[in-house]
Amino acid sequence: MTGEGATLREVLQKLDSDFPGIGARVLDESGKIRRFVNVYVGEEDVRFADGLDTATPEGAQISVIPAVAGG
Repeated sequence: MTGEGATLREVLQKLDSDFPGIGARVLDESGKIRRFVNVYVGEEDVRFADGLDTATPEGAQISVIPAVAGG
């Protein structure tokens, strides 16, 4: 997806308004990114940037990737 907001938080709010319920899949009850969901703006993991306040410049690619585990 490409950014439609100044920050990741704004992009996720817009996405949730367009597709109700998707926000709950990405964010936990306290409003933080779920532990087993990885989010990138460009190639930067937002956990090591500014989290939900990470800037999403015009044309930035945002990737939401659920972690996969198994044995």
